[in-house]
Amino acid sequence: MAKIAGGTAAALAMAGATGKDASAEEERQKLAREYQNAKPGEKFGIGHITFHLSQEYAMMVYQANEQACKQLGLNFMGAVGDTESAWIEITESMIAKGAKALTYNVPPTAVMGELAKICNDNNVFLATHFGYTGDVFPGDYGPRWVVDNTPLSDEQTFMPLMLLMEKMRREGKTKILHHQASKTAATVSTVYINLGVFQAWNFYPEMQLLGHQYGEWNFEGGRKAGEASLASRTDYEGLWGANDSQTMGALRACEDRGLKIGPLTASRDMEMTTAEEILKGNFLLTSGFACPYFGGRLVPMLYDMCTGAWYPQKDEMIQSGRLDCYGRPGELEDLSRSNGLIFHPSFAIGPTKENLDTVLKEMKSKKPKYPYDFRLLSLGKCKELGLKYDRHAGGGTYLAPNSHDFYFPAKLKKFGSLEAIRKHVAALHKYFLDFNVDTWKEAEEYAKQFPPELKTEPDWL
Repeated sequence: MAKIAGGTAAALAMAGATGKDASAEEERQKLAREYQNAKPGEKFGIGHITFHLSQEYAMMVYQANEQACKQLGLNFMGAVGDTESAWIEITESMIAKGAKALTYNVPPTAVMGELAKICNDNNVFLATHFGYTGDVFPGDYGPRWVVDNTPLSDEQTFMPLMLLMEKMRREGKTKILHHQASKTAATVSTVYINLGVFQAWNFYPEMQLLGHQYGEWNFEGGRKAGEASLASRTDYEGLWGANDSQTMGALRACEDRGLKIGPLTASRDMEMTTAEEILKGNFLLTSGFACPYFGGRLVPMLYDMCTGAWYPQKDEMIQSGRLDCYGRPGELEDLSRSNGLIFHPSFAIGPTKENLDTVLKEMKSKKPKYPYDFRLLSLGKCKELGLKYDRHAGGGTYLAPNSHDFYFPAKLKKFGSLEAIRKHVAALHKYFLDFNVDTWKEAEEYAKQFPPELKTEPDWL
């Protein structure tokens, strides 16, 4: 049998697999060498383009990309793309300045084909966050855009919403102000989130979901959504928002109107401001995917692709960060024991204050330094420097019991292939881009039209 370059054990650790067929690993290494565009140890550029920086998540991802490049001895280039044409122009400019790989945070999917072509034509790798839809997938446009890193946001919604609804049930409250994300940006997350709402609602059919405005992922968008929801009624008793930034905006709008529902507010991302509000008792919980780890880890993966150390197989093209819930000490444990969520294999609770002090507050530093060594996530760099590969990038599992890690959704039992995920996501875009029913009875009726490829089971095994 031919020897597998790069070390079989390390490659299997990267893939999250054991006993993997050797011929598949041999094919991986063949492709890695074929598409290699740099030499191991070479100093080259990696660019990062983001859709905005008015959200703490986006800022942390940007900063983590810069940190990872510095740690791996690479040149970092960063920019904001606010129009489709800007994304194209910035991509071309970064490549002209020596970028051999790019990361995109929430790219405009309408021009992903053109962006991927530019990368293919220039022998440049591309990895995205929140970059796919049912119609636009990694691998569709040649060998360069082959990785997307997006959490299965239904998983990230189901957990905190189950705890919010449990607390509301205890207090005899049922009216939840429900805010969606966006119909245009990161729609793959919008539809996953709304699926997660559906999954949790099934366990609490007495709840009413009201409002249904879009917060557009940021504080000001969330405030506008809150004001619009308050224009129609003001008797909301709890709040669910699609991410922390927009939910904080909606919460402030409610507070300005005298509606104090912070203790019954939940969302997802685990941002600094939200963590501070949780510790003040003015926010119940959030679910995080360790934003700096999530954002920075694509840099070492791209380094390995550039230097021929690794290349994804088809069922590794879609990647997701694992998740943790954060609230006040003891409260989430109590709620999760009460409704049984504590036994769910995806559920974990992280220490809010310690994470805030050690990780999240770095975002405000003049020179942010997150507690990760991204070299340890690079198979190639570990080989070059004699380091030991660490899937947690040196971050351990205390601050983030689950989320200093990632997985490949196509390998989950519920999907089993990249094509199954494509069909699932296409169906989600049809049925969950706008989820605006008010009662569970209406939701049950709506669900009768779901096709079998739309997977509604709340498991991610």
